[in-house]
Amino acid sequence: MISLYIGLGVLILLAAILILLSLRSGQSNQSNLELHRRSQRDFYRQRQSELRSDFESGLIDESQLNELSQDLDRQLVTESAEVEQTAISASKRSYILIMLIVIPVLCFALYDHLGYRHDIALQTLQKEIVSDGINDARWQRYQDIVERILAKRPHSGEHLVMMATLYRQQGDFAGALPYYQRLEQLYPQDADVLAQLAQARYLVAGRIVDEQTRSLLNRVVAIDPTQATALGVLGIDAFAQGNYNDALMYWQKLLLQLPPGSVEVGVISGGIAETKRRMAAAGELQAVDVSVSLAPDLGETPEGVLFVVAKSNDGNPMPIAALRSPLLTDQAWPITLQLTDADVIRQGMRLEDFSEFVLSAHISRAGTAIRRDGDWVGQPLLVELNEVAGPLNIAITSVQGD
Repeated sequence: MISLYIGLGVLILLAAILILLSLRSGQSNQSNLELHRRSQRDFYRQRQSELRSDFESGLIDESQLNELSQDLDRQLVTESAEVEQTAISASKRSYILIMLIVIPVLCFALYDHLGYRHDIALQTLQKEIVSDGINDARWQRYQDIVERILAKRPHSGEHLVMMATLYRQQGDFAGALPYYQRLEQLYPQDADVLAQLAQARYLVAGRIVDEQTRSLLNRVVAIDPTQATALGVLGIDAFAQGNYNDALMYWQKLLLQLPPGSVEVGVISGGIAETKRRMAAAGELQAVDVSVSLAPDLGETPEGVLFVVAKSNDGNPMPIAALRSPLLTDQAWPITLQLTDADVIRQGMRLEDFSEFVLSAHISRAGTAIRRDGDWVGQPLLVELNEVAGPLNIAITSVQGD
């Protein structure tokens, strides 16, 4: 802030010096102009007197007198015009120099009126928070500065997001809610803004999705069907209401959006597993437990995604069903999954429609279902569904391409 004021002071000082020089130059020019005009008048009168004397003495006749007088008049007019042009040019220079000081002053006044000087204080405070962390005093200063900025620029989305994010990070969703509501007015088609608003309303209401919150969530998925926050809230609400099919649908979509190895992957995978277990227990799904182990000699688990794929043995390349499970950074083995009717890919079919199938598993380093060199793979297992009495065990034992 001090450097800003110093810079502005230097600019104003330079402009003031230029103005003073311009005024002094203008005074000098004005004196010279008056002297020149006086000289013109004296010369004109003297020359007229000389012409009159020459005429009276017979040196020139009347026609010559008239012609020479006209030439003298034209000369006077021409010289007067040049003098006036010089005066106008000097006036323009003075006007430009005056604007040099007026414009910076106006800019500074506008800068202050719109609250931009507070942005500099905010940047300084942000550097303090990054280096020393945030405490109650810094948080209060941060809040005060941003509120001053918003008082000047109430439609600044950047600062509304700052306040909403800080409140959310502190777990104060009630404090964040008004800022998300203002952001909704500014960005009614922004899926992320609407999702954050819906989540804040959901948490403030004690994890209840009311009609307004549901309307917001529906707007979000209509704009962006892959918006992670909305899918998470919809899945939680569906699970709480016992709508396990919907919960499974939302969470499976959400799982595709999460980065492998993240904490969220473990949470959502656990939610999916519990949903399948409840549906299977209620007889809503046929389920087969699959246990995937990893050969110890392969070393540490790589970053990637575990795929468990069931294919028919009739040569049809399209899988019957597939499971996709992003691996955690500290993944524990074996991994137990459930292959259910909800994982069947073929439209309108269930597991019971296939008396036997081939089950395989691999870890994709690229996160794709198609195997590539470098992926970790296991031996396929032929499964006769009617004879399954316990978990199906598959071991990943080699690296493709080695």
